[in-house]
Order: sequence, then structure tokens, then C-alpha cells
Amino acid sequence: MIDRAGDEVRDSIDHAKEAGVALLDHANELGRQRLNQIDEIINRTGNALIGKSEAAALSILAQAKRDIDAVRVSALSDLKAAIWEAECAGKRLTLSDLDEALGGLGELLGTHQIRLSLPIKTPQPWYCTRWWCDQPDIVEIKEPFGDTFIEVRNKVEDSISAGNVTEVTPAHRIVGSYEFLSAFALKTSCFYPGSSDVWNREYLKYRERAHQWRTAATIRVE
Repeated sequence: MIDRAGDEVRDSIDHAKEAGVALLDHANELGRQRLNQIDEIINRTGNALIGKSEAAALSILAQAKRDIDAVRVSALSDLKAAIWEAECAGKRLTLSDLDEALGGLGELLGTHQIRLSLPIKTPQPWYCTRWWCDQPDIVEIKEPFGDTFIEVRNKVEDSISAGNVTEVTPAHRIVGSYEFLSAFALKTSCFYPGSSDVWNREYLKYRERAHQWRTAATIRVE
């Protein structure tokens, strides 16, 4: 029971720190405050556990998890506000803002399509011609814009699937794919003022995957 409770606390710490580090990118001081709060809880909990019985230790760990989860909720709220100001310029985006919002993520083609700047290009099947096969880097713009994100996510996930990634695929392109999705999720959140939590979670998820790849692999630009 102690081991399971400890694992749950570690999971809470990982998620809370993920939110705190992401907050650092958008609001440095707030991010530091949240990370310091997490460290204080960890240190306080470690000291409190010394010499305690199993029952007392379980109670201390349960309280630590509640405290850390509360910090994570606060960090996510801070992050939501920071993203709204930094990425969305304090306004709800509409499709008329899409060209500006895309930045380096893609190119607006007319009013209905985006050509994506994908880190890994998915090759067309051998039977394709330019006249009748879908181009892997082009997506149709959908409303609500979250549906566009889902199509983009599916294309990028497919580009780094087991069937497309080989031993010679540069690791930095896989990292770049996750960073691409993280950045696209941020822009998508700007279409949903007041209800952007799901897109902020997508931002954090892919940001963390990119971090895990950078940590586990030797990144070399080729």
C-alpha cells in the first residue's frame, strides 16, 4: 500500500511539474512559484514521513497528493491565462485570423485548405498521381476549428507511426513532430476562449512527449 501510494504521489508530482515547467515558458515568475510550491510539498512530506507508522505514512502521502494536485490545478489555470495573453493576444481567433495564426505551422491555401509544414513527410502511395490522390500535407479547414486540429493530429501521428519511422529516421524529426502538434494545439486553444482546457492539455501532452524523446534519444540534426 505504501508503494502504491508513493507511485500515485510521484505521478502527481510529474504532472504538476509538467504544468509548472510549461508555465515557465509563458510566465516565468508564476512558473517558478508553482515549481517552488511543489518542491516545498516534496520536502515537507519527506521530513514528515521519517519514523512514521504505515497508517500515518499513508495519511501523509494522501495529503501530499491532494496538495500537489491542487498546485497543478492552479498552474493549469495560470497557464490558461498566460496562453490567452501570449499566444492569443487576448482575443478569440476566427478563421479570418488563420493566416496570421498559422505562422510557421503551415500555409493557408485559399479559404478552405492548409498546407502543413510537417517535420516528417508521409509519402504518397505508389499508385497515386497528382490528380487524384490526397496530398498528405494538405488538410481541409473545418469548423469548429478543433476538428481541423484532430485531422492535423491524425496526419502527424501517422507520419511517426511504426509503419513510417525506420532506424534511419532522424530523432529530431520525431521530436519536431511532437513540438509541431504542441504548437498547433496552442493556436487551436485561441479559437475557444473560456473553454480551452482540452487544447491546453493537448499542448502539454505533446510538449511532454517531445521532452521525453529529447531525454531518451541523442538528437542530431541531419
